[in-house]
Amino acid sequence: MAVFVVLLALVAGVLGNEFSILRSPGSVVFRNGNWPIPGERIPDVAALSMGFSVKEDLSWPGLAVGNLFHRPRATVMVMVKGVDKLALPPGSVISYPLENRVYMVGKANSVFEDLSVTLRQLRNRLFQENSVFSSLPLNSLSRNNEVDLLFLSELQVLHDISSLLSRHKHLAKDHSPDLYSLELAGLDEIGKRYGEDSEQFRDASKILVDALQKFADDMYNLYGGNAVVELVTVKSFDTSLVRKTRTILEAKQAKNPASPYNLAYKYNFEYSVVFNMVLWIMIALALAVIITSYNIWNMDPGYDSIIYRMTNQKIRMD
Repeated sequence: MAVFVVLLALVAGVLGNEFSILRSPGSVVFRNGNWPIPGERIPDVAALSMGFSVKEDLSWPGLAVGNLFHRPRATVMVMVKGVDKLALPPGSVISYPLENRVYMVGKANSVFEDLSVTLRQLRNRLFQENSVFSSLPLNSLSRNNEVDLLFLSELQVLHDISSLLSRHKHLAKDHSPDLYSLELAGLDEIGKRYGEDSEQFRDASKILVDALQKFADDMYNLYGGNAVVELVTVKSFDTSLVRKTRTILEAKQAKNPASPYNLAYKYNFEYSVVFNMVLWIMIALALAVIITSYNIWNMDPGYDSIIYRMTNQKIRMD
């Protein structure tokens, strides 16, 4: 079963943001360029990079055709809220502008139920012996501030995910592709508390970059170099672009004023498959009826009909 870690299902408008590739195998080719990508197509990028098909063709030139017979076994996407871009090491990361909205959904595998999720569990996890406190330079951040602890607890979750997978290596070695989607909002809270020009925000950004680089290396190595690690940085969200739902009991359908010609709906990618199945089954049935009818019409009752033979033997015996 594929592994899904989703901390937030998000549908929102994105203002000022970036989509970056931290790690990728040689079988997945991302081109360098300043090509913007719509946020709602990020799941399609993940699907295509792993060898799956999508309903709508993706004309984004950033993703090239790679090795079709050697696809990555996992895709890791980390979304950081509160900053439009991070100071990532130049040369090793490919970044693209991100526009419109982001939409990711999923479910968690049972092996991740041991992760800390509540605020009390996260606080207790931070003050254990093997926490990130022993390896991260806090600098201007404080252990006694709730906002700082929230930011550090998210880094602790990243560390615990890679540690948990290292103990359950069978999840990275099975034949099912895995998707990890995480959303980090601690940096945004620090920016709101101290300001984006504060020393705490600069220190937190640097600590986050180092933690993301280590997390990307750990996940990339756990899958033997056959994983894609992506980063999405989101400055803010425009809630006016949130997708609205509609009841399925609604009988009347709104007319499209832009299409007054009563045009047919667009065919999806399954149309050709269904059409060929129906066509050839009809042809096969028609040929079967024609061949059967021809053989019955030209049948000789004296030689071909088993009914005639059995009836003839019965008459002779009588």
